Amino acid sequence: MNFYNFIRTAWYSIRAYKLRIFLTMIGIIIGISSVSAILAIGEGLKAEASSSMESANLNKVTIEYMPPSGQEDASATPFEESDISEIKKIEGVKDVTMNDNQNNFLMGTYQDMSYFDKSTAGEVNNYSEKDAKNNVGFGRGFSKAEAESDSRVIILGYEMAKQLFDDPEKAIGKGVTVKGEVFEVVGVKEEVAMDMGLNFSMEFSDPNASTIPSKVDFGEEETDQIWNISVALEPGGDKDMVLTEVKDKLYELHPDIQGEYMEFDMEKIIESMQSVIGNITLFVAFVTGISLLVGGIGVMNIMYVSVTERKREIGIRRAIGAKPKDILVQFLIESIFITGLGGIIGIAFGYLFSMAVGAFLPFPPVMTLKNFLGASSISVLTGLIFGIIPASKAAKLDPIVAIYK
Repeated sequence: MNFYNFIRTAWYSIRAYKLRIFLTMIGIIIGISSVSAILAIGEGLKAEASSSMESANLNKVTIEYMPPSGQEDASATPFEESDISEIKKIEGVKDVTMNDNQNNFLMGTYQDMSYFDKSTAGEVNNYSEKDAKNNVGFGRGFSKAEAESDSRVIILGYEMAKQLFDDPEKAIGKGVTVKGEVFEVVGVKEEVAMDMGLNFSMEFSDPNASTIPSKVDFGEEETDQIWNISVALEPGGDKDMVLTEVKDKLYELHPDIQGEYMEFDMEKIIESMQSVIGNITLFVAFVTGISLLVGGIGVMNIMYVSVTERKREIGIRRAIGAKPKDILVQFLIESIFITGLGGIIGIAFGYLFSMAVGAFLPFPPVMTLKNFLGASSISVLTGLIFGIIPASKAAKLDPIVAIYK
């Protein structure tokens, strides 16, 4: 019996029990669609990370001084201007810049804010060039003079304005109190959903943060102490070796410090994140794929029923020359046909579901050829594994007993 006849016989057998076969396929459809959707979302997240890698300056590394655990080490001088020339002498270093703020990665302060009997708290940033890109929904932005001054004016984040005034538009012209000082609200930012995308600019800021002029301070003690530096590396070099030399040089230049120098390499952070995303995606897909086990058991059950119902057919085919392996292959093809068809439908549903979920995500899900082939292979393998026992039983039937029993 040739392969075409096997396929044709399997198709006729499935058509004869359409409803029963469809109900059997539901478990496979659910399992494959779930796995496909999870993999598509995971691939979309990895693609977003890769896109961010392309836009980030991966040859620029920040080295920050970390005081000893439980100590402020305020007297430490971890970096000095003279360090720049020494570090630039290291082969592979392109440029060095100093950063004079201790928490370079947290670009704002968390402040309490009130308006009469209402109060809230949130991030408040001093104006910087990046704030010029923010869109003001109500009122106006800072004038150039205001932005560069210590004027007591403020642009509220949408959520903070909503919490204080219910209607953000009503905040314009009112005075809100921040750390005991009254600021006139000149504008309210547009409503912005919290960005769940991937930001690798090394500056993490709440899009709903409020903004005050650049020279406003709240009396914190200022310090000229430098806590971190940015090191630009020559492309194509041994990054790890160069950074080790930079840190060794800093320890040599500052032998009295008690803390340690830590590097923040965005390339490593992103690669680590991609690895974690991939592992989590596979784990969730594996857990979700447990439903395939249920679907596979359903296929095995229906194949057992099919063998029992078709004993006479099996006996007649054996009597006219069919070999046991022909019967084995026939029932395996039927089992694989059921799971394969269920897999194709499941992949289609999984893709549609991931696209629907993607409408609520900051990145589009991606259905790759690798994932498509993987899901298809899993569905075929499920049919093979769960169909082998019923098919073997059919192949071992005694033709005489099968015909007359």
